[in-house]
Formats: sequence, structure tokens, C-alpha cells
Amino acid sequence: MTIRMTMTAALALSGLLFAAGCYNPLGEKYDARKARDAGDYTTATQKLQGVIDYDPSDWEAHYLLGLTYLDLGRSVEAQSELEQAFAVKDRSARHTPKILDAIAESLHQQKNYDGLYAFLDAQIERYEGWEDYARKGRFLAKANDVDGAALAYRQAAYLSRNADEDIYIEIADFYEDRGDYDKSLQALKWAYYINDEHPELPNRFRQLGFVPGPTLKEQPPQPEYMGAQIFNLPELIGE
Repeated sequence: MTIRMTMTAALALSGLLFAAGCYNPLGEKYDARKARDAGDYTTATQKLQGVIDYDPSDWEAHYLLGLTYLDLGRSVEAQSELEQAFAVKDRSARHTPKILDAIAESLHQQKNYDGLYAFLDAQIERYEGWEDYARKGRFLAKANDVDGAALAYRQAAYLSRNADEDIYIEIADFYEDRGDYDKSLQALKWAYYINDEHPELPNRFRQLGFVPGPTLKEQPPQPEYMGAQIFNLPELIGE
């Protein structure tokens, strides 16, 4: 059989599988994840593109293809795929934050800092959650805007209303990365006050030379006071 005949037969078989309903997008995405994890980006890309050709509205395939393009440093193509995923999943508590993180990463890889800052601020305006300020802090830090990142993290902490220890753990990471272990420890103490059963915290304290226990718990600043300091709202502290 000639090469042309072989290719024609393969294409015909593929068409029959689509027509007969034998094509399995879930299986293809599973295989693509395995290929990506193994560093086989060619296979991952081919399988995900096949899913998109089969169903252009499959947001997860667009998302996974976007991540694969990020792995390959193809950030412009990644942004396009991720934005298509976001167009479908823009109000999912589970999936939207991951998609937004990846879009921000694509802009960061492009060194498109004007676009990155505008994107981060747009999500803050749209969703108004502490996670959106934390994302801004994370990417400002990656862009070496340390002061801007610190402010964004304080804003995130304020909006969390001390209901989620994760923001203080991320703040601890931020200061630890910059060698400011005192501020990192302080943030960990606040996180420990909110949730002393968080599995990560005991080892974090031990790494800093402290034995985990009740004495390491410190109540975080009250949101009203923190808001006055961060957002310049003097009426919150009676001035």
C-alpha cells in the first residue's frame, strides 16, 4: 500500500469514528494530560487540537492546550487558547481562577506588562475578590514591582476579612522569597490563628526554627483597621 493510500485510509477511518460516535474527547484529554506530564508536548498538542476540532466549545481542551503552549514558551498562542476557555468558564469558582492565573502568566511571558497590569486590574474590578488582589500581588512580584505587590497583598488580606488562612500563607511566601523572615513569620502566625490545623504550617514553623504550638498563634489585624491603613479610609479609625 502506498503512503498516499495509507494516509487516505487513516483519514477515512478517523472520519468514520467521528461519524459513528466512537471518538472519545474525555479519553483524548486524559491521554493529553499524561503526555504533557511526561514532557511529550507534541502528542499533547495534537490530541488537544483534535478535541477542539471535534468540539470548538470544549473549554477544558482550550485551557489544557493553553497550558501546553505555556510549557513550550509559545505565550501568544497560549493566551489565545486560554481566552477562549475563559469565554466559556468566566463564573466558575473552581475553574475561573486557574484560567485567569494562566492568562496572566501568558502576558508575563510576553513581557507585556502594560497588558498584564490592565488585565489584573480588570479582574479586580469584575470580581472584587481577595483572590484577585492576591493574583495581582503575585504577578507584580514576578515583574519585580515589590512595593506594588506588597500593597496588593495587603488589600487581599483586608478583603479576606480574616476568613481564609491561604492569603497569609501566600504573603509569608512573598516575604520569605525576599529574605524577610520576620515578616514571613508574622504572616504565618496570623494564618495559624485562623486555622491551626492547616497541614503546611507546622513544617513552615520548624523551617524557621520554631516549635508549632498555641503560643505561635497571633490574631491578624482587624479588617477595619487594616482597611484604614491600606485604602486610606480614615473614617474607619475615627479620624
